[in-house]
Amino acid sequence: MRSFSILLLALLLMAVPAVTTATPDTVATVSADREYPNGWTHRPLVELFTSLSCVFCMSYADPAMDEVLHDIEGDSSVPYHIVYFHQPNGGAGDDPFHTEDSNARMRDHYGQTGTPNAQFDGNYRYEGGGSESNYDDYKAELEDSGPRDGDDGEDFKIVDLDIYSEFIGSSTEGEVGTFKVRVDMTYHGLAGPESWEQQAGLEDTNLDGTLYVFMVEDDVTAWSSYLEQDWVNMRVFRGYAIEGEEFTLQKDEAATYEAVWKVPTTQVDADGVEGPIKIPINPGRITPIAAVFDRDDTESGGKNDDPSDDTYPTPRSIQSASPQSTIYDNPERDVPEIDRQRELFTEAGAQLEVEFEAEEGIGTSFAVYNYDSQNYTGEWQIAELKIVGEEVCDDDGVCYAYADATGTATLPYQSDDNIYYQVLYVDGNGTSGRSDVQMFVGSDGGGRPVVTDGALPWLLISGAATGGLLGGTLFVVWARRPA
Repeated sequence: MRSFSILLLALLLMAVPAVTTATPDTVATVSADREYPNGWTHRPLVELFTSLSCVFCMSYADPAMDEVLHDIEGDSSVPYHIVYFHQPNGGAGDDPFHTEDSNARMRDHYGQTGTPNAQFDGNYRYEGGGSESNYDDYKAELEDSGPRDGDDGEDFKIVDLDIYSEFIGSSTEGEVGTFKVRVDMTYHGLAGPESWEQQAGLEDTNLDGTLYVFMVEDDVTAWSSYLEQDWVNMRVFRGYAIEGEEFTLQKDEAATYEAVWKVPTTQVDADGVEGPIKIPINPGRITPIAAVFDRDDTESGGKNDDPSDDTYPTPRSIQSASPQSTIYDNPERDVPEIDRQRELFTEAGAQLEVEFEAEEGIGTSFAVYNYDSQNYTGEWQIAELKIVGEEVCDDDGVCYAYADATGTATLPYQSDDNIYYQVLYVDGNGTSGRSDVQMFVGSDGGGRPVVTDGALPWLLISGAATGGLLGGTLFVVWARRPA
């Protein structure tokens, strides 16, 4: 079942661009007000424009924003979302994450040229420059942004926003795989007026919105030429799954957007030069962040709401979401978990067995792994877990998940290599999960067989090494490994 869907997706990707967006289904829905963290009307979006070679970024802005991010570490309510857009600014201008898209977001969208600068809710508030007060300034801007409700004389529109993602590996050598992303939104009308009758007398209560989905990567180590040392980067912008998708919703209407994002192995930098990606992407560290902007609200707030400090009149963000915030906002949804893992070294390879606890069953699961370290910045290899269990099917007989699911994969290794791996999985309802990166230790016994010829043992796939892709049960993406 899964092999066919993966093969079909691979064929579809040959004919479509890396990002594809479906026409939304717009339907009437029942109004249901959510309670957002801190009593706010929404989750603010923060966009920090920074550079690893910029003195004020690395001395003040990045440490301060990292602290703002760490403030909500472990907070299941996820009160705000942050995206870091890297630029070629300052010193050597050698930031490896700067791309044409990240540069355009700062220069073309916001009309900014210097770093660091931070946009809160799409220029509702703006903080430029770096200083010892950055942390306090950033926190103050968030406190101003979160409770927005139209009391400032400008309409604020209430949107519920959910996002789901699923990673699907690739059977093509040199490719990493894709993420399937789905965004659900419901528009509830203006904040303030208590009834639709009150809002109906207003001139325009429709939401003319724009949807973005930023694909960000966490905990990525890269060299800072200013600090002359490695720096662990948070929420690095790696590309758009959905970029600037415009839509219009009336009160109590809903829309769903779907997209496929192919994990890039090349990048176009801010100078328009295309080449291999400078720091490969680990899909286990990727998180999609969705944001809705109101095109009818373009009054820039500037720094501390100072009109003399305005930049471009850009639309303001009125809601943001991640898979983590979606879980919090939908407590009735079951969250899949790993119930037990079993590790065993065999002559065929390092055998991984995972038992899942998932009320909606498990749809797919992948292991991402390397032989170097837990925070490896090279290319991670991908193996699909073969899922077995009781099939979960819809009313039309289409099966999409397995209940009481167990997944197995066999990872190749050399006798002197450590294996560092992470398990990614998604249930039949589209809710995803992932384990921490851990070292394969073979805790259930079975020592490492001695490999005398230096070759990696090949995968044992359904008992036949040659049946991998055609059998569809398990495959490995062989990435280039540095010497």
